[in-house]
Amino acid sequence: MNTLWRHRLAAPPLLPLLGAAVGAVGGGAYWAGAQIWPASVAVILSMLATALLSAWLDPAGARTPGAGAMIIVFALLIRFNVLMALSAANLPFPLPPNLALGLILIAGHASSSALGVSMKPASHLDLGIALAIGFAPAALIGMPGLIGLACAIGARIAFAAYARRRRLSIGAAELDRTRLMTELCFYLGTLAARSYI
Repeated sequence: MNTLWRHRLAAPPLLPLLGAAVGAVGGGAYWAGAQIWPASVAVILSMLATALLSAWLDPAGARTPGAGAMIIVFALLIRFNVLMALSAANLPFPLPPNLALGLILIAGHASSSALGVSMKPASHLDLGIALAIGFAPAALIGMPGLIGLACAIGARIAFAAYARRRRLSIGAAELDRTRLMTELCFYLGTLAARSYI
């Protein structure tokens, strides 16, 4: 969408229509999210969708200062709510109380770190060892861990495609974003598999 079109959408008579469209996207994101996750997670996903759409529709073209920080704040809010929901999780094998979330955290951090390594130049042997170590905790959790791992891998593939398209060099900031997003997607996938938990 070009800047002229964005300016026309921002004209005062059309702002209520634009607001209704943003609200519809937020409502749709909430409805879709609530089909998979608890309401608290769906609400934050809805808020993120409306914030991103509002920034994109801004005549400045989504170059609003602080947009990256906004995404990180939303990611942390989502992670907090997902982990709170997972704190009541039971895994397919008996564990002492409150230990399941600890194992899920180990699996989330290990898999996101392994996927971060996969973004760096590494030998096939080093990459294979990193992936085996990083994915093992998710496999030990069973079906929820494997679903979370599949979501994390999907996020890593999407971020790599985005980085290639934007011709981003993979530095420390991009690796941090990769780890943050893949870890978050791991937890979201694990929570989505709650029927297996």
